[in-house]
Amino acid sequence: MSLLQRLQQTNYNTIAISAGADISYSQLIAQALQLRQQYPALQHQAIALSYTDLNTFTCALLAFDGWCSSLYLLPDNDLQLPEQVIRWPQNTTATTVTPTAEPTRWYLATSGTTGTPKWIAHSFTSLSRAAKTSAQSTALRWALCYQPTRFAGLQVLLQSLLSGAVITDCSSSDTQQRINLMQQHTITAISATPSLWRQLLMTGQLSTLPLQQITLGGEIADQPLLDTLAALFPASRLLHIYASTEAGVGFAVADKHAGFPVSWLNQCHSDLFLKIDANQHLWLKPPQLPDTRLASAVDSDGYLDSGDLVAIVQDRVIFLGRASGVINVGGNKVHPEQVEQVLLQHPAVHQAKVYGKTSSVLGQLVIADIVADSSNDSKTLQVLLLQHCQQQLERYQWPARFNIVSNLATNATGKLSRKADVKEAHE
Repeated sequence: MSLLQRLQQTNYNTIAISAGADISYSQLIAQALQLRQQYPALQHQAIALSYTDLNTFTCALLAFDGWCSSLYLLPDNDLQLPEQVIRWPQNTTATTVTPTAEPTRWYLATSGTTGTPKWIAHSFTSLSRAAKTSAQSTALRWALCYQPTRFAGLQVLLQSLLSGAVITDCSSSDTQQRINLMQQHTITAISATPSLWRQLLMTGQLSTLPLQQITLGGEIADQPLLDTLAALFPASRLLHIYASTEAGVGFAVADKHAGFPVSWLNQCHSDLFLKIDANQHLWLKPPQLPDTRLASAVDSDGYLDSGDLVAIVQDRVIFLGRASGVINVGGNKVHPEQVEQVLLQHPAVHQAKVYGKTSSVLGQLVIADIVADSSNDSKTLQVLLLQHCQQQLERYQWPARFNIVSNLATNATGKLSRKADVKEAHE
C-alpha cells in the first residue's frame, strides 16, 4: 500500500500542514492526484525530489510513491544520481520502461560523517514501521526541525501524516526564529538532535511551549539533558530514538535514562535484534534485509555493524560514540562524546564539542570548543573546566585547550559539525 492509499483510507478531516495558508489532508490528496495527471510519463520511472517547501514536497511524495519505480530524496549537498534518474520538476523527459508491480523504492542519502555519502534503498513499509496512530498522536502539532529529505526529517513527516497530526516547517532559520515559529503555531511535539535541544534551551523560551511529545535522536542523549527536559516538561512523553539511514527505523527508549536496558541484547525488541561484538561495536538486525550496498558491514546472520561503540554499565548499554571518531592520544583512545558529556555536567557549560588536533609528539591532542554563560571570564572558566575534567577523566582524556566560542555549528542533519571551528571568540 502506498502513502497516498493510506491517507485515502484514513480520511482525516483536519489540517495537515500549518503554514502561511493551512493545507488540509483532503487538499493534499487532491493536489497529489492532480500532480499524477500532470506527469503521466513519470509512471514507472525513477525520479529525484529536492526540497523547496513542505507543501510541494509532501504533495510530490503522495503523488509519486506507488506511481514511480524509485524516489531519490535529494539532500542539500550535491550527491551524484544514477544516470537514469529524472530530476523533478526540472527535467521531466521520460523514456519508455517496462512496468513492474514492485513497490516504489525510496532512496535516502547517508550523512557522510563516516565516509562518502551513498544512496540507501528503503520501502514505504519499512520507513513507516515506527509510525504510531492514536487519538493522542492525532492531536499533536509537530515542528519539523530536520529537512525531510533526510532520514530523521522523513520520519517526523511520515509520523505526522500517518497519524493525522499537524506539522509546521521549522527546519531552517536561526534558533530564535525557530522558537518564534513554534510559539506562533502552538507546537506540542518536537523531534530534534540533543545539539538542537540545547540551543532551544539556551533561548530561555522553550518552557513557553505546551510540549506533549519530546523526542531526541541523531546524537547521544546524555542523562543531564534528559533530566533537564523531564524536569521542564514533567507530563510530556520523553523518548530518545536510535535509528540510522543504513539500518532504517531502530528503537525508542522511554524510561528517561541514557542508553538502553541490557535485557534488550540478544533478543527481539521492537522487531529488532541487538548484539555487541568483541570490539564493543553495536550490531543491529532489522526485520527487513539491509540494502545490498551495505554488504561489507553485514555479517552472515544478517546483523549490520552500526559503527557505534557502546559499553555495559550495570544494567544499561551506554553509547560511547562513533568508532570512526576516536581520538588517538599517545596510543590511548579518547571518545569525544564521552569528554563532551563530562563537560556538559559543568553548570557554566551550555554546549561542548570535542575533537582531535594533530600533534607531532602524541599523534593527536584533545581540543574542546565551549559555549558557556558569562558568569566567569575566559581564563577563570578554563581553569574551572580543567579541574572539572581532572576529577572525572583520565589524564589522556583531558582537553589540551579550551576554546570559548559564541556558538557551535551543526550540519544539515542537526548534528554537531565535528570539524574545528575556523573562528574562535577567545583562546
